[in-house]
Amino acid sequence: MATLAVFQLIVYAGMQIPVGILLDRFGAKILLTVGALIMATGQIVLAFAPVLSLAVVGRMLVGMGDSFTFISMIAMINGWYSGTKASKLQQYVASAGQLGQFLSAVPFWWLLNLVGWTPAFTFMSAVSLFTVALLVALTADTSNGKDKHSHKVVSLKLASKQLIENVKHPGVRLAFWTHFVTQPTTTSVQLLWAVPFLVTAQGQSHEFASFVLSAMVFFGFITGPIIGSICAKRPELRAGIVYLTVTSIAMVWIFISSQSQQLPAWVLVACFLIVSVGGPASMIAFDFSKDMVPNSKLGSANGFANVGGFLATFVMMYLTGLAIDLVQAATGSPERYTVAGFQLGFATQLLVVAIGVTFFTVERHKYLKMRPKVGIKP
Repeated sequence: MATLAVFQLIVYAGMQIPVGILLDRFGAKILLTVGALIMATGQIVLAFAPVLSLAVVGRMLVGMGDSFTFISMIAMINGWYSGTKASKLQQYVASAGQLGQFLSAVPFWWLLNLVGWTPAFTFMSAVSLFTVALLVALTADTSNGKDKHSHKVVSLKLASKQLIENVKHPGVRLAFWTHFVTQPTTTSVQLLWAVPFLVTAQGQSHEFASFVLSAMVFFGFITGPIIGSICAKRPELRAGIVYLTVTSIAMVWIFISSQSQQLPAWVLVACFLIVSVGGPASMIAFDFSKDMVPNSKLGSANGFANVGGFLATFVMMYLTGLAIDLVQAATGSPERYTVAGFQLGFATQLLVVAIGVTFFTVERHKYLKMRPKVGIKP
């Protein structure tokens, strides 16, 4: 099961830049539709996969289809709205995605147990196909109902050139490092480390771990719109929110890494709720990019920025696991997931955070120097 999830995430992250280029070429509606079709195909493959290897292929297709969705949705929002409305709606959409993450896990787990693997994943495929119909019938790239590329077709060559131009822009690199430094702590915990840490190292029940993961999703659903409203009304505070979020999460890891004993349940809940704020805060990356890049280039800019968080996630996941293995080898413990192992494992995440904060600060100073003295400062 872990293999399925990791392969899906690898494909999702690897597709971000190609999808960003395609987004600038074809527009959001087409990519959202194609993405939903690919996800429907992946779910059907999963439904009828007789062996794990074919299930992995299905999960990779789901990850590929998913990769078309997020930055395309951001592009569609900016095709319809601008300024403060766009800032708020980006957070609302991300928050809705967090809620969808919970709904697709808990009810789907119930459905899986009720009807079995094949019917459950077939149903998910049908949902994706229904989404395709809604996208075709009800959406448009811009508020005037016309595709934004209907009058000016951008070639793939030009779209690729726009990506290179975006990467050279310190403001786009600022968005990359914003995502790099805010998103990975939340994602690495939710995807991999929360259950072994809470259940094995901390001695909590699986039900408690499920509660914590669900609470993280709902807390993100609450804090996301708050962050979006602040960014919309006071955009000069965006960098401050990034620094505050990163500092708070770093303090959690420092605290956990300093504790050699198991922690009370309420302390664990509090720590993981703080960590969950990294997800909504990562949306500030796309708030930066929309103010720096015209809509015609926004796809490749957001694709590049979105890679930052997932690159850092992979590094954090690996370093944490490596540290846990080293502690087990050094202590000779029969149990892999121990308090001592996670003390060092979570401490390694501070190295990734430190790198991200350093480059975020450097790129922010570069960006402020190149901007006029008037205007919004991130």
